[in-house]
Amino acid sequence: DGALLFNFRKYYDEYIASFNQRVLANYAANRPDLVFVIRGSKLSAATLGAMSSSVKVLWCQDVVRRIDITAEQLCHYDLRYVFDASDVSWMAARHQLDARFLPMGFDPEVYFPLVQSNKDIDIFFVGINYPNRRVILEHLVDDFPGLILRFYGRNVRYREPRTWARHLRYIAMGLGDIFVNQSLNPVDINRMYSRSKICLNIHHAQSEAGCNPRVFEIMGAGAFQLVDDVPYIKRDLGNALVTYEDYGALRQAITTYLDDDRLRNDVAQCARQAALEEHTYAHRVRRVLRDCNLN
Repeated sequence: DGALLFNFRKYYDEYIASFNQRVLANYAANRPDLVFVIRGSKLSAATLGAMSSSVKVLWCQDVVRRIDITAEQLCHYDLRYVFDASDVSWMAARHQLDARFLPMGFDPEVYFPLVQSNKDIDIFFVGINYPNRRVILEHLVDDFPGLILRFYGRNVRYREPRTWARHLRYIAMGLGDIFVNQSLNPVDINRMYSRSKICLNIHHAQSEAGCNPRVFEIMGAGAFQLVDDVPYIKRDLGNALVTYEDYGALRQAITTYLDDDRLRNDVAQCARQAALEEHTYAHRVRRVLRDCNLN
């Protein structure tokens, strides 16, 4: 295993070096006014230092504490944005660096309502099978045996035998059509949203003061969403979404909304309008350009 890990690290380091070389070559050829970086862990401090003639912007679309990015890398940016507002204070305390909160968004060319006459899925979920999510999904299977449930995600991992055992257990229990070990591309996800009466969204346990992109994608798709009430959603999106605070509230919301097509549609249309008015990626980019005095 040590040899495998050593070889993996060797090839990864070679990939990172090659990536940075390509970035610098592209930068030299184009000399952009603005360099806009998503996440930022692969772009080295040396590469960023060589871009001194441009405004450099970072948008961390993951909690900064969870990604492999150093203070040396972070300090090279002129503006730093985080998708979870808790990272603003963390970055100030840990690295003495300023950051700004910039929520996620969605692309209306990818997520939009489809004409769908038959909603043949009762509850749909897509995402990694984190423990907090798995507990909820398994409870739903037990509590709603008569519903059509579809939970998608690539959850069998090569180096984790427990994930194989769990997947085989699901199959043995006849749940292979519910817990589907498959990733979906955005086009297929949008199609599944349109087929579903309820789109369930469960945040990773580390979410404190932001929300995942599924929030805006489901809104933009014009689908009905049930989402856990993380603080940002309750504060800024609560009027356009139905949230739940615990499993009991989720179960009650499913019972309330599942058979009321009109009520679900009214909520979904309100959410879509809010998404289009404030939460596309174009809105986010315009905000960055204003902050850079480039708009």
